This record gives sequence, C-alpha cells and structure tokens, in this order.
Amino acid sequence: MIAHQQHNKQNGSVLIISLVILLVMTMLGITAMGTSTLEEKMAGNDRDQKLAFNAAEAALKQAEDYATNNIVSTAAFDGSTNGLYALSSDPDVDAAATWNTAISYTGTIDKITTPPKFIIEVMGTIGNDDINLGGYGESSGSGVITSFRITARGTGGSDNAMSILQSYYGRKF
Repeated sequence: MIAHQQHNKQNGSVLIISLVILLVMTMLGITAMGTSTLEEKMAGNDRDQKLAFNAAEAALKQAEDYATNNIVSTAAFDGSTNGLYALSSDPDVDAAATWNTAISYTGTIDKITTPPKFIIEVMGTIGNDDINLGGYGESSGSGVITSFRITARGTGGSDNAMSILQSYYGRKF
C-alpha cells in the first residue's frame, strides 16, 4: 500500500506543466503573428514608395520631352501657362496649389491612383558663343543655353506615398 499512497501525492502536476507549456507556445505564436503583420505592412509601404518614385521618374522624362518639343522660347514662361514658371518665381513644391496647376502626365502607369505631374522653371542662361561642351578645350560656338529646373511629383498606389524628383535641363533656342 505504500506505493499506492506515493502515487496520490503527484496528482495534478502534469496538468500544471502542460498549461505552462501551452501558455509559452501561445505567446510565441502571437509574437510571430505580430512580426509577420509588421513585415507585411513594411513591404507594402516599400512597394508603394517605389511606385511613387517610378511615377515621378516617368513624369520627369515626359517633362524633358515637353521642354524639347513644346517650348520654343522663354516667352511661354509669362504666367499664362500653368506649370511653367518664370525666372526667380520659386514655386513651393510642398504646396498643394503648385500641383493643382501643374502639367499632368499623359501616359498610363499601372497601379497608380493619381497621375504624376510636373512643373518647369526658367533658371537663366548659361555661357556664351564659346562654350566648351567637350571638356577638351575645343570651342563649339554653341551659343547661349537656357537652363530649366524640372520638378516632378508622383504618388504610389495610394496618395499617401509621394516622391518628388528634380533635374536640370539645358536647351538652345
């Protein structure tokens, strides 16, 4: 009978140990689920930001084409055409009003909600008739180059992700 009495003293300890192990496993599962959700949000935000960057790049390229093919003189920068800014006008690229009157991208970009836009500013003239374009001491007689600053703004799959890119563009009239 002595062996039978020792067995009765250990009742319930397996249940308590099992519940502790179950609690630890539940905590590990909740932590893993939270980490997975956070990583999914981070990947989505990264994708959205890359879409915004690609949209701004496409608008920047189209703006350079626009400057090459549509602008025949700096007279177009008299304030009568939206998106074209005169010398020293310094448009605020962070203001919504600047982008409300900007030139819209005319192409299509998959997964982009709002079409990107661009503005072009006259920055002044560079050089004279003896500009050294080759860098080797040879004068090309290329004349005066008008410099422009092109600013493009793109958004991603949502308008929460935004990318603004700028480039300088020179052209002889």
